Amino acid sequence: MERSRGQALVEFALVAPLLILLLLSIIEFGRAVYYIQMLDNAAREGARYAIVHGAASGCPSGPMPTGPNACDPGGAYVEDTVKRYAIAIIDSNDAAFTVVRKWCPRDEPDCASQAGLGNGDNGRGQQAYVEVHYTFHSFLSTYLPIPTFNLTGRTTLVVNH
Repeated sequence: MERSRGQALVEFALVAPLLILLLLSIIEFGRAVYYIQMLDNAAREGARYAIVHGAASGCPSGPMPTGPNACDPGGAYVEDTVKRYAIAIIDSNDAAFTVVRKWCPRDEPDCASQAGLGNGDNGRGQQAYVEVHYTFHSFLSTYLPIPTFNLTGRTTLVVNH
């Protein structure tokens, strides 16, 4: 009787670390999926802010079709909106979380490839493109050699105001 209890203890000691690692890996995968959803939502809300605050609004965001923009020429309010909606992951430092915002003509096939603020403006019918990058750090990396990897959320919407 004593020998079988000792055998069960040894078997549990061999299997328990693998089960715990499997459970923590499932939790970590769920955390990464959650972060991707948060980044997509934050990018969508940032692009929504950009399309609502087009050239015809009271405080436009982004490059104007005619003349300088006195309110928000670089789209900093778009970035602020993205950070406000990425509340679950914004606890990281600025190096791990970046926002790209661009305005491109509606017929531009790939706004993401444009440099700077894009080659468009915030006039009606233009594209507002927002992309959010986050460097994901696994909490298991303190125990296992898991490298960091990048997560991205992006959205393109058409300026309607």
